[in-house]
Amino acid sequence: MSTTSTGLVSSNGTELIAGASYTNGNGINVSETVSAIIQTDRAPETAWTTDETNISNQESALTNLQTEISTMQSAYQSLSDFSGVFDGLSASSSDTSAVTATVGSTAAAGSHNVVVTNLATTGSSYSSEVTSGTISSGALVIQIGSGTAQTINIPADSGTSGTTTLANAASYINEQSLGVTASVITDSGGSRLSLTSTSSGSAASVSVQSAPSGLAFTNVAGQDASLTVDGVPIDSATNTVASAITGVTLNLTGTTSTSGVTVQVSADTSSITTAVSSFVTAYNAIISDLNSQFQYNGTVAAGTTTTSSDSTSGVLESDPSARLIQQQLLDAISVTGSDSSSSSSSTTAISQLSQLGITMNNDGTLTLDSTTLQSELGSNYSGVKSFFESTTSSSFSGSFNNLLTNLTDPTDSAVTLDLSGLKSNYTQDQTNVSNLETHLTALQATLTTQYSALNTTLQMYPTNLMEVETELGYRTTTNSSTSG
Repeated sequence: MSTTSTGLVSSNGTELIAGASYTNGNGINVSETVSAIIQTDRAPETAWTTDETNISNQESALTNLQTEISTMQSAYQSLSDFSGVFDGLSASSSDTSAVTATVGSTAAAGSHNVVVTNLATTGSSYSSEVTSGTISSGALVIQIGSGTAQTINIPADSGTSGTTTLANAASYINEQSLGVTASVITDSGGSRLSLTSTSSGSAASVSVQSAPSGLAFTNVAGQDASLTVDGVPIDSATNTVASAITGVTLNLTGTTSTSGVTVQVSADTSSITTAVSSFVTAYNAIISDLNSQFQYNGTVAAGTTTTSSDSTSGVLESDPSARLIQQQLLDAISVTGSDSSSSSSSTTAISQLSQLGITMNNDGTLTLDSTTLQSELGSNYSGVKSFFESTTSSSFSGSFNNLLTNLTDPTDSAVTLDLSGLKSNYTQDQTNVSNLETHLTALQATLTTQYSALNTTLQMYPTNLMEVETELGYRTTTNSSTSG
């Protein structure tokens, strides 16, 4: 008998199990047949899952771009804020072997002359040499400066007859918190017990009033630092002088000549240069990232992940927001404009970044010439400060800050809106996949039932055909018998 078609087709119109022989009683493979139909109907899912992958890659790239923009905003903020790096000061000394200085928030720019006559020293008291290494126990009376004398009784060592070692005596003294540090100093002549004040200056001198039998002490007074600051005489118990110049701490490390050293408190140009360099680096990171997105190679599909060296297309290659941000940054960095509110006669107006040694390369990135910037800071500090701190909308800084505000807006920035749209598309793809899977699950159950019934019919076909043919006389049953 010739083969026939079942007449059953998939949802896309493809005829199923066509050409199969249905008359031999073998039936059909229900599982494979149903799976083939389901796989055919699942075809649209490939496009949705591929789109989900592309969206995830785009979201990752945009989130990274968003982080880079925030980093650049922070870097530029340190330059444009009135309390930023231009508000900072640093101190320098003409002779750091004698005086160094640090500044605080209350310091003011200026030049100061410092003459150091002598440094603050720490008072001490040392005993006569002890050749045996042991001393008698007993009372030790110590006075710090003009304070009240303090008496301690140095105990004898266990098992001895009223004696103790210098080491044990020093340890016991240190446990009493008397304002001194005890130690044992040994040379070729023997050992001495040394008491050193924990504070410097004359007011903290150590004086041993009396000691255990046989032990004599020599007192060495401490002294205050003696210096003049801008001609004003100053005594200090320590070599750290914080009260002489408002907001400035002087660290004395040696004496000076009568002409002294110059301590200069001025703008912290080093920190400013570092801040400008950080801004340029942050800006270049964004531009380089965006450039890599648009370096498309025709042999590689946009967004394709591959290890091939030809893979130069980025996942944002066709993203309009990325293109917009790139153009906005390139336009903003090229703005020429100065702070029209600056009226100081000593200030030379700066209108563009190139005057500060910042130039644009062919790929849109920037290069900083630190020497040029330092020179401009030295000769035209106010002009550089006004350039970066200007809030005038027509100035470079005013324009650039406005762009940064727009690019980092948490609700309306290009990146935020782009991410929102991508999230919506991703959700729709997930819904499409979920709906299709729900449909295919139901379809699979229905088809399995239908094809199982068909399979039963086809398996019974030979038997049913034989019965029909016999009934119609096409088949006869012959009974042979032997007559007598």
